[in-house]
Amino acid sequence: MTTSAPESVLDLISELLVERFEVPSEEVRESAPLRDLLTDSLMIVEMAIAVHETLGVKVDEEELRTATLAGFAESVEQRRTDR
Repeated sequence: MTTSAPESVLDLISELLVERFEVPSEEVRESAPLRDLLTDSLMIVEMAIAVHETLGVKVDEEELRTATLAGFAESVEQRRTDR
């Protein structure tokens, strides 16, 4: 994990879940499946857009349906550093 970024990708995605999608902060855990946090397909599409706008990484909606919060954050982080 890099210390150069002020906030980690996990923190940024968690913040999006709480602030933009109004997911209760106690439900936002690293082990939580994103499909449980983003309860409908519109939220999944909006999250994909929000991650692209915020972090500059295109994500697949299927990935949001299958990943845990930690796994998704790790995948996004990897793509940000690969550029």
